[in-house]
Amino acid sequence: MIDRLVYRSQVENVPPEVTLERIFRISVPKNARLQITGALGFSGRNYIQLLEGPRPALDDLLQSLRAEPRHSNLRVLLRGSSQRQLLPNWSMARVDLARAAPRLDALLEAGGGLGLVTLMATLAHEGVTA
Repeated sequence: MIDRLVYRSQVENVPPEVTLERIFRISVPKNARLQITGALGFSGRNYIQLLEGPRPALDDLLQSLRAEPRHSNLRVLLRGSSQRQLLPNWSMARVDLARAAPRLDALLEAGGGLGLVTLMATLAHEGVTA
C-alpha cells in the first residue's frame, strides 16, 4: 500500500519563481531518498502538491511543510491509501497549473481532493516542465 496526500498552501512574501526553484533543488533528491514521488504546481498564490510514498515518510514531510515559513494556510485536501503510485517515475514533477486554471479553480472551490489527484497526475504525464 502507498499513502497519498494532496495539499494546498499559500506563498508568503517570496516571489514564487524563486521559491519553486529552491523547492525543486532541495526536494528532488530528498524525496528520492525517502521514496516519495509526486508533482508540484503553482497557481496565483497557491501551491498545490500531490505526494505519494510510505506513510511515515509522508507524515514527517507534512510536519516539516507545516513548519515552513515560505508558505502558510496549509490545508490537506486528500489523504488516503492506494494500491499503486500514479507518479512512480518522478520524485517531484513540476506541473503547469495555468493550463488547467478554470478546472483547478472549480476543484479548489469544491475542495475536490480526488479531482486534484487526477488533474495533477494528468498534467505531470502530459508534460513535465522540470
